[in-house]
Amino acid sequence: METKNKTPFGGITISEEAIASAAIDAATSCYGVIGIANQPPKSRLRELFNVDPEPGVVVKKISGSWHVSLYLNVMYGLKLTEIITSVQDQVKYSLEKTFDIKFKAINIYIVGVEER
Repeated sequence: METKNKTPFGGITISEEAIASAAIDAATSCYGVIGIANQPPKSRLRELFNVDPEPGVVVKKISGSWHVSLYLNVMYGLKLTEIITSVQDQVKYSLEKTFDIKFKAINIYIVGVEER
């Protein structure tokens, strides 16, 4: 799904892939984030048939409002609540500033904790 904005100079179409890419850049720039993880498989069947895991970022437009979900690997030894709050604030600010769209929810899922 795409979003379309009108400006005095013409129309702008923003894809979910562009939003996802910007969200990844903003999240990985935060201290404590090692990287984007794949989503955990929803069923064992996906694993048995070697279906590729889903990417670690999901962008959806639900009832006219935008939602972003990020699946992250973070550093061991840091407070998870601090990392999550920092990532949510940074991603929301970056996306709203870049695309001039309001985002209702930035959901963060910690998939792994690694020592660095």
